[in-house]
Amino acid sequence: MITKRKEILAVYEQGPEAVVTLVTTLYDIIAEQQKIIELQAARITELEERVKKLEDQLKKNSRNSSKPPSTDVFVHEKPNPQSRRKKSGKKQGGQKGHPGTTLRMVDDPDEIVLHEVHKCSNCESLLETLETND
Repeated sequence: MITKRKEILAVYEQGPEAVVTLVTTLYDIIAEQQKIIELQAARITELEERVKKLEDQLKKNSRNSSKPPSTDVFVHEKPNPQSRRKKSGKKQGGQKGHPGTTLRMVDDPDEIVLHEVHKCSNCESLLETLETND
């Protein structure tokens, strides 16, 4: 394309037909560029719509749509629940000096209950009774 002043003046000195040819060529170039601009504008609009749809998909999660929680990708996990109880400073479990209460075995119980097993709980086969010498 002719851009320098000297080149334009050279075309002007060649006569009116050379100027008409130059202007016609420039109009053709402008028309081609206009077509490219229109195609690019249409493509930009199409891509903007696609980006909007994808951003909307990213914004959806199980809390604001009917999607299951397993599809949540960019959702931050919930923080672990924290107790509202105040710490006392004591160790866990029984404290020193506290008398414990445990159910002790006695030599003479009030009642004895025998629970006999006749079948194996795994294979359901009958068990033979063995007599033991006490």
